[in-house]
Amino acid sequence: MSTEARLRDVFDRVLELDETIPDGELRYQKTSGWDSLGSVLLVASIEDEFGVEIDIERSLTMDTFAAAVGVLRDLGVEG
Repeated sequence: MSTEARLRDVFDRVLELDETIPDGELRYQKTSGWDSLGSVLLVASIEDEFGVEIDIERSLTMDTFAAAVGVLRDLGVEG
């Protein structure tokens, strides 16, 4: 499974999303459930899923699905 597919699974599970919402529409405070608490839960779940540690500065840049993919790539997650 690709990094993007695994990440989308995390988003769907944590934020309880409808799988038909396009990745490009997933945005902090625009997507249901993706508020400050949802963001904390999302970061923790991403760290668990991918075996990485995301520092606070990086987590603050994750305001879209694409940005989250970019953070994972910056941390060396490929696939």
